[in-house]
Amino acid sequence: MTDGIERLHFMVGEWNIDAFRPNESGEWVSSPVPTETRIDSVFDGAFLQEDEVKMMLGDQVVRFFIMWSYDKYRNVYRMVASDDHDGLTDILEGGFNDGTDTIVVSNQTTGTAPEDESGNKAFLRLTSTQNTPDRFTDEMHESYDGGESWEAVYRAIHTRKA
Repeated sequence: MTDGIERLHFMVGEWNIDAFRPNESGEWVSSPVPTETRIDSVFDGAFLQEDEVKMMLGDQVVRFFIMWSYDKYRNVYRMVASDDHDGLTDILEGGFNDGTDTIVVSNQTTGTAPEDESGNKAFLRLTSTQNTPDRFTDEMHESYDGGESWEAVYRAIHTRKA
């Protein structure tokens, strides 16, 4: 098994996306965006970069720039996400669940969690699982109680373009 940033290289490529968000009763329903993306290995494989990811925030389309890295000195993966809605940059950190192809990163300890209108921190947790060499699934969760409970807010099934 590879280690470091190489473990994330399954994400490199061009992808079709089936995106979902929960409805009022918590059931997954189709989301109009994103429908595709491209993830590149940059700086001789040291980082993964996703230039523009479109997502729904309520009824509004928000664009994200995403960069993945691996800190070999602290043995931690980082995902940096910047958006065009608030102009914020969030940092999520974490690692692979032992013995799996699932990475979990969150902003609980990074000090970068955005705040809602009332000043409550919106903690985010992203789980990304390689299902097959040509498919992976992302799922995003939110917490407004410091991580005591998590609510699913987004799911994206990536299928490699032919």
